[in-house]
Amino acid sequence: MSLNVCSLFSGSSGNCTYIGTEKTHILVDAGVPMKNVVSSLKQIGVTFAA
Repeated sequence: MSLNVCSLFSGSSGNCTYIGTEKTHILVDAGVPMKNVVSSLKQIGVTFAA
């Protein structure tokens, strides 16, 4: 099993980090607009459904 960790955003406007395996996905978000998060997840190959 591999563990993926990716900082999607880091800065004064907000922070967002993705942590995931094949079965489990965790998103730690602090102030980043959802549209930006979904776009960034797509860029790393992770689909998101609200």
